[in-house]
Amino acid sequence: MKLNEDFIERISEHISTVFGIGYTAYAPGTMGSLFGLLFYMFIKDLPLSVYISIIIVLFVVGVLSSDVMEDIYDIKDPSFVVIDEVVGMLISMIAIPYSPTAAILGFLLFRIVDISKIPPLNFLERFPGGFGIMIDDAVGGLMVNIILQVLYKWI
Repeated sequence: MKLNEDFIERISEHISTVFGIGYTAYAPGTMGSLFGLLFYMFIKDLPLSVYISIIIVLFVVGVLSSDVMEDIYDIKDPSFVVIDEVVGMLISMIAIPYSPTAAILGFLLFRIVDISKIPPLNFLERFPGGFGIMIDDAVGGLMVNIILQVLYKWI
C-alpha cells in the first residue's frame, strides 16, 4: 500500500508543480503562467474542441493533484502548486485569434487578474482543497478571455 501512496504523491507533485517549475525561487505563479503561455503556443492551432478538452483534463487532474499536495504539506494553496496558472492561462486564450500582441496581452492581463484576486476570485479561492486552488484561476482566465474577446471585436 505504501508504494501506491508514494507513487500517487510523486505523480501529484510532478503535475501540480508542472515538473518542478513551481519550485522556482522567483515568482512561481508567473513562471507557471509563462509555461501556460508556451504550452498555448503548441496547442493554439488544434480544433477548439480538442483545445477545450485539454483544459478540462488539466483542470480535473489539477484538482486531484493539488488536493494531494495540500494534504501532504498541510498548506492551503501552496505557492509551488502552479498547475492552476497553466489552466488559467490556457482559458485566457480560448478562441483568441493568435498574434504575438494578443499572447503577451493575455499573459499580462492574466497575471494582473491572478495577483489582484478581484471579486469573485477572492471568494472562489476559499473553496477547500484542490478545487479551491484551481477554480479561482479558471474563472480569472475566463474573465481575461472576455476582456480579450471584447478588445478583439473593437480593434
